[in-house]
Amino acid sequence: MKTIEEKVISAYIPYKTTLREVSRSVGVDHHRVKRILEANGTSIVKGKIPPFTKEHKERISRACKGRIPWSKGKKMPKESLYKNMATHLRFKVSAEWLKTFEDIEKLKFLNRAVTERGGRFNFTACEYKKYLLKFYGNRQFNSIYKKWIESGGCKWLRPTVDHIHPKAKGGCSSLENLQFLTWFENRAKCDMSQTDWEKVKQNIKDYLI
Repeated sequence: MKTIEEKVISAYIPYKTTLREVSRSVGVDHHRVKRILEANGTSIVKGKIPPFTKEHKERISRACKGRIPWSKGKKMPKESLYKNMATHLRFKVSAEWLKTFEDIEKLKFLNRAVTERGGRFNFTACEYKKYLLKFYGNRQFNSIYKKWIESGGCKWLRPTVDHIHPKAKGGCSSLENLQFLTWFENRAKCDMSQTDWEKVKQNIKDYLI
């Protein structure tokens, strides 16, 4: 008859079984399973956790119903916001450098404007820094951003990145060729050059019924 140690060792399969699965099959506490494995020189690696059953998910849902999240009504410290942003950026930029920008929400908006576009803006870390430095204090961007915030987030007023010389006509994504327009104006400008668009704006009534 196998001893507890032999049962634990034979039941444990690295990358497949978890300590809790072994403890249930052998009938001992999972802490003891761990001690037995370590005492016998067995390397413990993370096992594959089986997917939750429908019943398990329903139990969790019932248990959480009506529960108030611990974070409700609380705000993350500003220091943590900068660290969190630096951690999740695809660019190597330090939290200390990001902290030189006072308005973290505006900073996050500028980041989203060029990182949620399916690789459309393939900046290097250096170019990304130059982008933030250029537009964070840019008069045109800030005018649109302020109006959008005051509107409560109106879709038509949301600041969007526009290529001054359209990409469809050979324009590139260098900083010199980028500007911010409202979502509405950007859609209306479409693939027009900036010169053509300025002419249309001056005679906008001619294009409206």
